[in-house]
Amino acid sequence: MSGSDVRLALISHTNVGKTSLARTLARSDLGEVVDAPHTTMENSQHLLAETDEGDRLLLWDTPGFGDSMKLKRRLEQRDRAVGWFLGEVWDRVTDRALYSSQQAMLAARDLADVILFQVNAAEDPEFAIQAQAELDMLSWLEKPVLLLLNQLPPHSRRAARNALVQRWEEHFGKPPVRTVLALDAYERSWVDEVRLLSAVAEQLEEPQRSAMARLIPAWQARSLERLEQSIDALSNLVVTTLRDREALTSGQPARLARIGALRRLAQRLERNVKELDAKLIRIEELEGESARRIDTALTATRSHGDRPTPLQGAAGGAAVGAGAGAAIDIALGGAALGLFTALGASLSAAAAWSWCQRAVDKRTLGWSQEFVTELLAEAVARYLAVTHHGRGRGRFRDDALDSWRELADEAVKAQQEAVDAALGKPDSTPEEDLKVEVRVAVKKVLIAALIAEYPHAEWILDSP
Repeated sequence: MSGSDVRLALISHTNVGKTSLARTLARSDLGEVVDAPHTTMENSQHLLAETDEGDRLLLWDTPGFGDSMKLKRRLEQRDRAVGWFLGEVWDRVTDRALYSSQQAMLAARDLADVILFQVNAAEDPEFAIQAQAELDMLSWLEKPVLLLLNQLPPHSRRAARNALVQRWEEHFGKPPVRTVLALDAYERSWVDEVRLLSAVAEQLEEPQRSAMARLIPAWQARSLERLEQSIDALSNLVVTTLRDREALTSGQPARLARIGALRRLAQRLERNVKELDAKLIRIEELEGESARRIDTALTATRSHGDRPTPLQGAAGGAAVGAGAGAAIDIALGGAALGLFTALGASLSAAAAWSWCQRAVDKRTLGWSQEFVTELLAEAVARYLAVTHHGRGRGRFRDDALDSWRELADEAVKAQQEAVDAALGKPDSTPEEDLKVEVRVAVKKVLIAALIAEYPHAEWILDSP
């Protein structure tokens, strides 16, 4: 059986973020992303997915629209000799951007099955006159149009994000637009991408519809494989931390011996979390500047900066709240991710000190179950931050982890029974059995987090 091509044309006004979105969908730093109009001057085709049956999902990245009204006049005049001359000869020499826009429209008309029309969602849709004019022009193509909202509020501002999507649906959810989707080139996830492909499939006729019925599972399977790899990475961190041990140095006062042992544990934990970051970046196939930008930002969240001098040596003192945690961070040489600082205002420094560690025996120290539970939430937040990072030119800020941490905490609480059962296994539990239990719990937490963010996406998260 021979496969079929499904061809998507990505169209928008200039400098809205088409190439950034094309990079995100293709998982490659293709093209050039510049904060300037008319960066893309030629149509370019990219292979997004293919099947063993020979089906291909193709994306055309097109030049951005400039003067929409002038472009519309040119297109309407093409069936006359003078209009053809102006569009094919005159504009090619005198107005390269207008010529490129005409070529984009002609390519979309002749080659595309579905039009992906990207807009700047930061605009008030009620006054998006330019978007309306461009949609009127897209009607000329007589193709189904999916409206993609870019530059939305971050996921942490869920209410504002959902309200804005609803407003765009109310204003533009009519022909030629078939569907309005949130698909931000700067902060999206693979769940958004599968939903896009499903929306595309609904607009197709045979044989393209059957091709998409094969392409979507292929895309979904690769996404779920990356999810499983991320679950492995998080599970390994949790198991390693739970089983890590450090002997107390003999001949030292008890407090100094415990501080020294905990510092060595924290330094290993620091390295392991940095390795987790690198694994998550590789799994998501982020590379080049994107990977370095994320790695730099995530690393920065582990650097606690200067702490107030009075906190020095206060690990066993009477300071409370975040100050107590900061004191422990300092005592450990600034390691351990700042989790101590985030402990909260209800514990004294002494209680926090006791909370993070566990005496395995009289001469050996390890991490407490409560601390590893906090670590699991931190690791889930890191996964969410990395997997939502599109290849746009937006800078990955370290506060992104804070916004995802709330969702991660909620997911851990929702699966608290499974988490407690896995992390509470006795030390005599064989490590392979522990790994299985922890992996089950980590997967439940990650799925819970994703479903909480995408409540209508259970079918996407079900393994084929």
